[in-house]
Amino acid sequence: MKKIIILLLLFLSFNSYSNLRLDSVWTSPNSYYLSKGKITTLLNQSQYSNWIAGGVNNLSLTLILDYDFTLKKGDLEWINRLDGAYGLVKNQNEDIKKNEDRIEIYSLIALKNKGRWSYSAFFNLKSQWSNGYKYSQGANGVVDRTLTTKFLSPAYSQVGVGMFYKKDDNFWFNYGLLSARYIMVNPVFTETLLDGENYFGVEKGESGRFEAGGMISAYYKKEIMKNMLMENKLNLFQNYLEDPLNIDVDYTLSLEFTINQFFSTNILLQILYDDNAIPEIQLKEVFGVSFNVNF
Repeated sequence: MKKIIILLLLFLSFNSYSNLRLDSVWTSPNSYYLSKGKITTLLNQSQYSNWIAGGVNNLSLTLILDYDFTLKKGDLEWINRLDGAYGLVKNQNEDIKKNEDRIEIYSLIALKNKGRWSYSAFFNLKSQWSNGYKYSQGANGVVDRTLTTKFLSPAYSQVGVGMFYKKDDNFWFNYGLLSARYIMVNPVFTETLLDGENYFGVEKGESGRFEAGGMISAYYKKEIMKNMLMENKLNLFQNYLEDPLNIDVDYTLSLEFTINQFFSTNILLQILYDDNAIPEIQLKEVFGVSFNVNF
């Protein structure tokens, strides 16, 4: 719990004024729409030859999709985000493996109340594109793999209502005081569970799990210095029905160092905590040179 509180404070500490502006089209003095997307190709490669210190030749390729669409008309605003990524890695003397796989859709409708505050209703979906495997060393040195996840298994879908605060397009957060979450899984993973076991919180023979609770979503983007952009995404969920002190955390920090119009260096750090999946903090870090296509 202390780690979660520290993480939240670190995120909020980033909230300083930013002059970064996104391209938008104004249709009237109080209405506009924003449509902006980027496809990033991230490449990492290591090659060793007679290297005394040792090392493993490897090559990885990751495709990242970011798309934003916002529509504002008077006191009503509709915010949409699509985040997706898929990556493969090839290590020397090993088969190609997946090293990145995610898809997230976030949609929020806000009706202005007072000042920067609005009433809100939101929908969120998180899952993955393809099968996931756990690898282990089998007999005679053969690598065995066990299927652990599939497309939409697990899939986290959430709906709720709450209050929305927006400073500008670069900083906003939403507090879903009343929200419902459904965890959907493929029954192939729950049919063989032993009594007392679960798969992402879903019990034996079931295909889903319902949760009700509160959710906080926050987004913050800032140009730290020229050609250096920082983006933060934070999602917290508290299940009112079971273990309310176990808060699920999904935090992503990305840094982009622009080289020119098409090339940049990217660093991505993601921290997950979900005790239904694993009662430990999950950490992922990706670094590489990318080729970007904006649309």
